[in-house]
Amino acid sequence: MARPNANGFPKGLRKDSGGFFIDYYFFEGGLRKRKRIRLGNVTLEKAVRLLTKHEDAMAEGKFLGIQSPRHTFVEAAESFLHYSESRKKTYHKDGWLVRRLKEFFGEKPLESLNLDLVEGYINWRRKQGKVHGGELKDTTLNRELACLKTIVRRAMLNRLIDRNPIDGLKLFKDRPRDRVISPVEFQSLVEHCSLHLRPIVEIAYATGMRRGEILGLRWDQIDFKNRVIVLEAEDTKTKNRREIPLDDALVALLQQIPRTLKSPNVFTFKGKRMSGARTAFDKACKRAGIENFRFHDLRHCAVTNMRKAGVPDSVIMSISGHKTNAMFRRYDSVDREDRQKALERLRSWRLGTNKTPGRFPENAVAQ
Repeated sequence: MARPNANGFPKGLRKDSGGFFIDYYFFEGGLRKRKRIRLGNVTLEKAVRLLTKHEDAMAEGKFLGIQSPRHTFVEAAESFLHYSESRKKTYHKDGWLVRRLKEFFGEKPLESLNLDLVEGYINWRRKQGKVHGGELKDTTLNRELACLKTIVRRAMLNRLIDRNPIDGLKLFKDRPRDRVISPVEFQSLVEHCSLHLRPIVEIAYATGMRRGEILGLRWDQIDFKNRVIVLEAEDTKTKNRREIPLDDALVALLQQIPRTLKSPNVFTFKGKRMSGARTAFDKACKRAGIENFRFHDLRHCAVTNMRKAGVPDSVIMSISGHKTNAMFRRYDSVDREDRQKALERLRSWRLGTNKTPGRFPENAVAQ
């Protein structure tokens, strides 16, 4: 048997919170490599026997295959949900994604996952979409695949697996929406909104606030004196505090909203906080004759309009809550009018009639 190491165990045998494991170096192809084999929570006597067998196998020029505990996808998925519940505001959405993934991967060992198996999952999900009368969108699959990648990464952090079996998995190419309506279309939309929906739409169009931030707005978050809406970290998707400025029109709009007795929320329906506005919004769009327009597109409109008005990017991002320039650019849509104005300003500058082209050409990014 090998000499004892500093811990009193035979050399090559170590122990941590996960139990005993064999740990040694060997040479292969002229390179010094390290090998670790997890034995688990076994007795010292058994660990020593396994170490001896492994050393005998090495002496014969082969390695002993000691099977470590195999963890399943379900275990990793449940572990991820614990993390999501404690850290993420989108926990309920993660729960839905995990349920889909568990239907397919279930009790499969994590080590058995591979790229071909993931492609099988994609095909299975697409067939499910057709069965339910529709075609599954790439954006939906991307959310599920992103969740799968996160589950596997956290399994590695928790040492359930030693390598990433789906390393190299790529999501479908994202096609970001760039739907922006004109001021005339917006006015028509507002006129066709129900009374309880109208102020919600106007705030979204003017400030770029997210739907959840608006529907969850409380009276104590509105500072009429300083003309701002204060969103604390726990109120935002990005967990960052931010202030939304209010102009005269928005202040007047908010002051006209009747307060619901015993409710802290600004926007209520039948005495209760509004949980959604999709049905009412879709009906308003239909009545106004506006097609292919979603509530979240109002955020695109706000960012694009502020940029057209000459507001610096940094200020727009502080209002909209975008953390990166890359994500901000997805919401800043450059249209035909922008490109035409760029050429007109360039021509004026070249002719000397406008020596300071202005901010537009520097700030706009071609889509």
